Amino acid sequence: MKTALIGAALSAATLSASAGGLVIAEYQLGDHPNGNLNPPPYGLRLDNILGAGASTLSIDHHNDTVLTVYDDNGTLSINISGTLYGGQLDGMGGYVSAASYAVDFTYSASVVASGGGWIVNGIDAANSGTLTNLDDNSVITLYTTGTPETFLFLPDDHRLHTDANDWVGRGWITDQTNGSDPLGGTRDWLFTATEIPAPGALALFGLGGLVAGRRRR
Repeated sequence: MKTALIGAALSAATLSASAGGLVIAEYQLGDHPNGNLNPPPYGLRLDNILGAGASTLSIDHHNDTVLTVYDDNGTLSINISGTLYGGQLDGMGGYVSAASYAVDFTYSASVVASGGGWIVNGIDAANSGTLTNLDDNSVITLYTTGTPETFLFLPDDHRLHTDANDWVGRGWITDQTNGSDPLGGTRDWLFTATEIPAPGALALFGLGGLVAGRRRR
């Protein structure tokens, strides 16, 4: 029985696998407090896509958006998925109209480890995703733009000014498959992140407590 228990815990402690490969890290995302259009706070800005002029989407409203880093036999990828909330801004700290959007964006090309985190280099149509309006099921497809790095996810305290190594993600977005950006305004990720402990680490912690408890008895 003890052997089976230890085997199960060690199995849980290994990196979990998925269609994207092995999960090597996972983070809970949040709005960045120092976005240029705050209030309202946001984690994704999409000017001239959700309406004419400035538009932003909050991550904190639903608080279920996660960034996951995968390793598929040495090929890294990053997925951002969850539910965002917002829309076209009214210029008074609110929205002209707001909706909830399911986001599913994957960086699957040119992802490299750098600076203790990960960056994405260059424009590639494989780095793309969808934003689905949950009220009417309309879908916007998004791609990367900007050079030389199109996305950075680093523990570098970017624009937080806390003198800490806090995680921040930022990257530039367009609705054009070739990476061009003719719309004017700004479209980019800007979010904070907190690492989610790996299930395996929790399993080992629980196993250690169980073994210690048995020894005390």
